[in-house]
Amino acid sequence: MVRSASFDVIGTCFDFTAPIEAIHARLGPKLSTAKTDPKTLFFSWFYAAQRDFTYVSLCGAYKPIAEVLRLTFKRACRIVDLPADAVSDEDVAAVMKAFKGMGPREGLKKCFDGLRDAGWDVYAVTNGGVETSLAYYHNAGIDLDEKHLLSCDVLQVAKPDVKVYENTQTYLSKQGLGTKGDGGRWFVAAHAWDLIAARQAGFKTAYLDFEEHDPVPEVFGEFDLYAGSMEELLMKLQSER
Repeated sequence: MVRSASFDVIGTCFDFTAPIEAIHARLGPKLSTAKTDPKTLFFSWFYAAQRDFTYVSLCGAYKPIAEVLRLTFKRACRIVDLPADAVSDEDVAAVMKAFKGMGPREGLKKCFDGLRDAGWDVYAVTNGGVETSLAYYHNAGIDLDEKHLLSCDVLQVAKPDVKVYENTQTYLSKQGLGTKGDGGRWFVAAHAWDLIAARQAGFKTAYLDFEEHDPVPEVFGEFDLYAGSMEELLMKLQSER
């Protein structure tokens, strides 16, 4: 059986340390008056931007997620009681620059290399842009070309719209990677909302718990595989028959 693993990118393959540190560097002293901290501000901003990115897409008015993030950062600051005049355009630019510099999750390269050595084909499926996403892998020393990256910017449809995952299934078929539903196609993500749509589109699903920590099966149902690290993911995928 031909096997493939399609990975979510932002938050799954690459973590948020860089933008959180940028928020601390640019706004740290100011956040004490807003009664929040850089990590809390980051995730309240990022999760709200993901929501807006998806909802705008559902309304047929797609905008790239980088644009949504950039334009909603000051709003996120105001929501946590940081005055509008406390955040400059330069602050926003610095945080967005750091967002492009996110580093890999521990063990990511070993996981990708190990899967490939075992005969798997590895893909990335992302809400992010093509250029930025390819740069993430390049900067991490991971070989991933444009043929192995599927971006929502090309489809103009945001995850978790099932059309994104169905498009990925079609693409994998064109690459000669088995057939949909044959058990050889896996989707890997650190987000339960990502995997519930992937499962609906016929993928086997692997959940990494280092962002959400709890898959909440009462809401999202059960996934095929659970792992707490890239090393554990590699071991479990390699043992699949």
